[in-house]
Amino acid sequence: MKYIFRLISIVAAFVLLFAAYGGRVDPNIWTLPSMATLALPVIAISVLALLVVLAIFRQWRAAVVLVGALFLSWPTLRLISPFNLFHNSDADPSKTQLKVLTMNVTQFNWTEGDKPNKSMRYILDQDADVVVIQEGLVDFSYEQLKTVQPMLQELYKKYPYRKKAFFDVGILSKYPYTDVKSPALASDSISYFIKAWDVEAPGGDIRVVSMHLSSLRFTANDARIIEKMNKPSDRKRRVKSVVNKLDYGFRTHVRQVQAMRDLLDETVGDVVVMGDMNDTPGSYAYRTLCGDDLLDAWVEAGFGPTYTFHAHHLYVKIDHIFYRGNLRVLSCRRDKEGESDHYPLVAVFER
Repeated sequence: MKYIFRLISIVAAFVLLFAAYGGRVDPNIWTLPSMATLALPVIAISVLALLVVLAIFRQWRAAVVLVGALFLSWPTLRLISPFNLFHNSDADPSKTQLKVLTMNVTQFNWTEGDKPNKSMRYILDQDADVVVIQEGLVDFSYEQLKTVQPMLQELYKKYPYRKKAFFDVGILSKYPYTDVKSPALASDSISYFIKAWDVEAPGGDIRVVSMHLSSLRFTANDARIIEKMNKPSDRKRRVKSVVNKLDYGFRTHVRQVQAMRDLLDETVGDVVVMGDMNDTPGSYAYRTLCGDDLLDAWVEAGFGPTYTFHAHHLYVKIDHIFYRGNLRVLSCRRDKEGESDHYPLVAVFER
């Protein structure tokens, strides 16, 4: 039995390390590591469960192998589940604060009901200085929605500076801003947009970038692969569909984040990048965008694992807030609010 446990632990350690470092491999060269990184939270939980089993059976040598793999995987596991026990969230009274919010609003669920939209209500209640939205309405303004109209006067008063829509991304700001010429890739799908604004915020101008990278285009049928298996031929078709979508999505994201990276490399001063990245922490796209200068607000100030997307039985963190410059993040949280299939992220900075 001890040799079986050791073999299992060696295999599990290899899979964990492969997933933890898979985000360093360009998916244009090999896609499998990116898929493994997407599954890293499940793999890590499985390894922890196996570690408990090994402890129960007193298989200490096998357990040491897993502990070593977890230790070596920590730089990536920290991106998924940070433990900021000693994060200093005390504000400096001599500095100004900036509260930002990002939310994929799923077109404010414009086809459902006449009651006031919960996502817009949440945004207004948060009273953030700058709000960016993704999946806003492309064909017409959200101001035409019956579900939003009861809140328009409050919206106009709170956010006098607004961009109704740049295709499907937009901004609500308490402070004036100027548009920044943003990169566009015409060959990509309609769900990919990047837009930047220079906001005249207290403490000096800050560049705010809203991102919405291409969706992986999962459907409810794709998500039921594990939940409901039918005949083998159907199972094979579904698996192939998911693999093809992941392959296309990962490769497309490389092109899109490189365009964003070019924009950031030309930017001087404080920057906040936020929105729906459609990719998880530790992925190749995530690492490419961060480079050696962007910090993840959740990694620096959040606690524990979280998720922002919650549809089709998929629970992943694909919405992010990044920053650099003369900014210190005081807090970052994910709220389970709104009517979207994405949960919002809120961060408070001082500068």
